[in-house]
Amino acid sequence: MLKRDLGPVGIMGFARYSLNNGVDPVEFVAAAREWQLSFLKKQPGIAMHCLLGNLRGEFADAILATDQASFIEMSQSHSSHPSSAPLMEMLDSGSIRLAMNTLLGGTKSVPSGFSCIEFGTFQPKVGALFSENDMMAASSKIEQEYLPRFKEAKAHFMGKIDDKTYSEIAFVETSGAAREICNGYVSDPNCLPLLEQFEPTSVDLDFWHVLA
Repeated sequence: MLKRDLGPVGIMGFARYSLNNGVDPVEFVAAAREWQLSFLKKQPGIAMHCLLGNLRGEFADAILATDQASFIEMSQSHSSHPSSAPLMEMLDSGSIRLAMNTLLGGTKSVPSGFSCIEFGTFQPKVGALFSENDMMAASSKIEQEYLPRFKEAKAHFMGKIDDKTYSEIAFVETSGAAREICNGYVSDPNCLPLLEQFEPTSVDLDFWHVLA
């Protein structure tokens, strides 16, 4: 994991993908680590990077940046760096899904003490009144009334991807604890005000563990 003391962050990039057939995951992790250290570590405004994997054998990159300009500059420089080509050749290009999340509610501190990121996207319920203020109030209720029961919960962010798509991001000590927290979430009255704003068919949620 790459972590740099650059102060608060306002952007989280999240890219999900699969590997091409025949690629050795061990070699891929090594290539991703080289990219992390030789490229990302030197990019202005890039405060954190995690290479992640899920239980289905898929991979993801989570990148925290101080601001949008830093994230865009990194994205544009990526293709020309020598460490990028070997890495990208291993990926199934058709499987890549990239989301730039603007973190809502002000800038955030870079989380620590986690080995799992729960990342979910959703769209507001069709036909219902919706406001970002109401969503953030519901998120604050979860942070104040539900998450403090779990010492493994390290941070909770809400993000905006586009005019129709939002994200909920949790940093948790372990994958098992993240699943336990999520399972309790769906039936806890403190969490229902946020859940009721999601269009159920739009929810895309998974749990990702840190590989590098």
